Amino acid sequence: MLRWLLLIPFALVMAMAAGLLAMMIATAVEPTLALLIGGGVERLLDILFGLADSGIDPTPTAQAAFALISRLGFAIIVLPVVLVAVGSELFGLRSGLIQSGLTGLLAALLPLALLGLTRAPSGQEVQVLGALVLVGAATGFVYWLIAGRGAGGERAAERG
Repeated sequence: MLRWLLLIPFALVMAMAAGLLAMMIATAVEPTLALLIGGGVERLLDILFGLADSGIDPTPTAQAAFALISRLGFAIIVLPVVLVAVGSELFGLRSGLIQSGLTGLLAALLPLALLGLTRAPSGQEVQVLGALVLVGAATGFVYWLIAGRGAGGERAAERG
């Protein structure tokens, strides 16, 4: 019972922190991702200040932009590791490779589903997706290190 109340939430929080750290490292390593994140924020601020200079209230635009950013962050960092953690606990998946791989795959595919991409991704988008797979894999690996190795509770051989 303590596992469900303390260990798993702690592991999820640590995994999400590791995912944020991995995202920062990925932006330093992958120029396309850095351009997407840094350039996008810079352009957003330019637009918001431009609207304010024009006498137009930038609040609705800022709210919509930050809502999209928070949904993408949720789809990249939070949702993949939570889904894989729940699945690993329910099905007793103890493999670090499976937990990291599934988390990485979801971290790349969920933002595509959120944005509704209906065409094949471009070369730069594939590079960003590759970076997101690595971010998700790092997140899943940290969860596995803390709580995933004991997924599903005790093994039958350990009980008897």
